[in-house]
This record gives sequence, C-alpha cells and structure tokens, in this order.
Amino acid sequence: MSNSYPKYEKYERYDKGKKLSLYERIGVFFQNTRRIFKIANRPSRKDYFLVFKICAVGILILGVISYVIQLIWTLVNFVLNIG
Repeated sequence: MSNSYPKYEKYERYDKGKKLSLYERIGVFFQNTRRIFKIANRPSRKDYFLVFKICAVGILILGVISYVIQLIWTLVNFVLNIG
C-alpha cells in the first residue's frame, strides 16, 4: 500500500474480488465517507469567490451565446419572410 496514507490498510479488510453483502457494502461506504471527511478541508473565502467568478462568467457567456443565436434566428426569419 501507499505510504502517504498511514492507516489505509484498515479500510481494505475486504477482498476486491469477493462479492460483498448489502450490510458489508453499507459499512464500507460509511468507512470511506468517514475517511474522506477526515482528509477534506473547508474551502477558504478566496476559493468560494473564485468559484463564484467562474460561474458568473459561464452564465454570462451562455447568455451572450443565446442572445446571438436568437438575434440570428430573428434576422433569418425576417429575411426569408417565414414568420
């Protein structure tokens, strides 16, 4: 096993090839969830602001693209006298 996670062996009680029962699968799920919560840390204010800026730019780009498509579609309909 990897040396970067010192207590990783206790999570590998079950063989990978063995079919686990429902109870064992639920137990493994909660063990893995607990391990992830121990490793994870809360993002800082700077990280939250970075995610907000990325989402805002993405929404703005989608809005501009949809506006341009609507404008082109309106012009095409007007020129071809469809609508």
